[in-house]
Amino acid sequence: MRRILLTVEFHGGGFFGWQRQGAARTVQSTLEEAVRDLVGHEAAVHSSGRTDRGVHALAMAAHVDLDSRLDPASIMMALNARLPQDCKVRRAQEVDPRFHARFDAHSKLYRYSFVLGRSPSPLLADRACHMPRPLDVMAMANAARFLVGPHDFACFESSSDEADDEDGPDITADRYGPAAVASGHSAPPPWRKPRPRGSLRHLMALEVRRVGRLVQIEASADGFLRGMVRSIAGTLTQVGLGRQVPDWVRHVLASRDRREAGANMPPEGLTLVRVVYPPEALKWAP
Repeated sequence: MRRILLTVEFHGGGFFGWQRQGAARTVQSTLEEAVRDLVGHEAAVHSSGRTDRGVHALAMAAHVDLDSRLDPASIMMALNARLPQDCKVRRAQEVDPRFHARFDAHSKLYRYSFVLGRSPSPLLADRACHMPRPLDVMAMANAARFLVGPHDFACFESSSDEADDEDGPDITADRYGPAAVASGHSAPPPWRKPRPRGSLRHLMALEVRRVGRLVQIEASADGFLRGMVRSIAGTLTQVGLGRQVPDWVRHVLASRDRREAGANMPPEGLTLVRVVYPPEALKWAP
């Protein structure tokens, strides 16, 4: 049994989020069906986090334990031959049996995109949120500075089941799995760090920039709460539209009250760009 790390790209518009939900079409169930067809046995695919319905990914990280002699490149090609057009594996690599896509993630980068203009863009309608009014990017960037660093982000946590990325309990989580058990490992690896607790997170960077018709917000952190990225985007939008001054964001953060922050922006504007792991977590010589 070998543990394989998959880097997955998908268009979220046709999926009911990442996590399998009965008969609903989800990214996890789609990947698991392809794996089962390839290796002939059931295998759970564990991701670095869960994404909501409509959210996209350029590089979602997920691992799976396979009883197969195929090399990683062949596994990638074989899975892609079985996967639909809106979900593909960009890379496959064998990793330490103790590796876990979620528990070993050092940080994640999300991007939220707005497309500006009086009329919606047909080409970007399912990949960016349409914003008919101009946004003051400089004011948004100034407001974003107040959120960078280790903070209690309770004010940006959604109380609903919608999620950008959930770092809470994952019903499919398996810290070790058959690959680790088969290799005799029963303790966490040395590179694994404690996960953030409660609503405390370290937002390492929060950038706002204009790219042609697009305004993009990029957030990098050691983890994200429910709805956190889309709520931050909604909060910065209030500043960009001139409804609030940049310093207002300080009040929102200090309040720890979800009602003080901006509304969650629509899911189609959100993309998981990458997941970062410690280099030692990816070193493995079978």
